[in-house]
Parts: sequence; C-alpha cells; structure tokens
Amino acid sequence: MDYARYVVQAGDTIYKISRAYSIEMSEIIQLNHLKHPDRIYAGQILLLPVSRTQEPAPGEIPEPNFTYAIWLYEAYAGSDSELTAITTYLYQAVLLDRPEFDSLLRPIAYDEMRHLEKLAQALRYLGVDPRYGSLSSGHWVDWRSRFINYTSELCALLDNNIEDEAKAHRHYLELAQKIPIPEIQKILTEMAADEERHYYLFCQAKQQYCTDCATVPTDDSIQSVQQAPPEGTIG
Repeated sequence: MDYARYVVQAGDTIYKISRAYSIEMSEIIQLNHLKHPDRIYAGQILLLPVSRTQEPAPGEIPEPNFTYAIWLYEAYAGSDSELTAITTYLYQAVLLDRPEFDSLLRPIAYDEMRHLEKLAQALRYLGVDPRYGSLSSGHWVDWRSRFINYTSELCALLDNNIEDEAKAHRHYLELAQKIPIPEIQKILTEMAADEERHYYLFCQAKQQYCTDCATVPTDDSIQSVQQAPPEGTIG
C-alpha cells in the first residue's frame, strides 16, 4: 500500500474526505493518529492510503513539489523568515526612533516585504496556499509574534541583524541549488543578493556606532549556483 499526502482544505471533514476518496473514516483516523478527528484544520497534512494504480487526489501535492513547498514555507513565514524580518525591522525602527536608523531599517523592511510577495508567488507556483505559517512534522504552525526578536540594545540588535542576514544569504543560495526550477532559482538568487547587501548595510552601522564586523561568510560551492534565466514565469 502506498500513501499520498493530502492538504486539508477549508470546510473539509474526515467524513467528506473519506467519501471523496472511498476510504473508511476509521482508516484515516488510525493512520494519522487523530485524537480529535472533528478538529482538523485547513493546511493540515493527512496521509491517505492509495493503490499504486490510483490517480493522485486533487488536494494532494505531488513530490518533489511538496518538499520544495516545506522549504519555502519556512523561509516565507517560519520562525526565521521574511515575515519575521519585516516585523522585527519595523519594530526596531519605531523603538530606536531616530532618523538615521529609520532610513536604514525601513528600506530593508520593504525589501523583505517584496521577498515575502515573491515567495508567496513561488508557493502558488508549487500549488499550495501562501498562508502565513510553516509545516513542521506534517503539522501546520501559524506564524506567531513571539518569533520577533525584541532585543532593544543597539549593538546587540545590530549583531542579531547581521547574523540573520548572513544566514538568509547562505540559505537562499542553498535553496537555489536544491530546487531545480529556474523560475524559483531566479527569485532565490535575487533575494540572496539583497540579503548580502543588507548584511553590509548593518555592518556599516555597526562600524559607525559599535565595532567592526567580519566579511559576509560565503561558500564557493554555493556561489557557483547556475545563473537563472533573465525572465521567469512566476509573478
């Protein structure tokens, strides 16, 4: 017996799913260890038993798109994500309340907002709903405000931002190697370049107000990712 991943849609119930795919309710409940089968929610991933000759279910995300979507969801609206970066930088701009930091943080936050939109388009390209959250062990986790870094001391705040931008730079280049879809690679490599630029902007601020910082860490094997096509079909 094979198994398909099914993404619960708004309005779904175990009864509706069992009727739609001719599967016993008890089998779905047992297979997914559902303690409260009346409380399934949109975005939840369920395993459904399928025969090798059965056509994929309409709500099923085929591989490898399912794995790609999991990776992008985390960058989109996981704990260390574009949505977290946007809200963190806007919080910092308001907290510091000085023109020089406002002009540093707000444009970077707006860049991250564009990244968020591009990742949403990539998720739609993969056939999933670009809702704000991520998948963890097959369960949907909504984005939460506790993901924001509320550090208020200037130099510590800049250190955190520098570390986050370096991590994002590396992560997007890694994803561009792992996801062999040219349109998505183009998005990821452009975003990686933005994150590197943000890194140096925060380094300049740290040099001015605190101490020097190191050059952005790179990996030659990551940097060698193929150039994306000039025009993509996403967005």
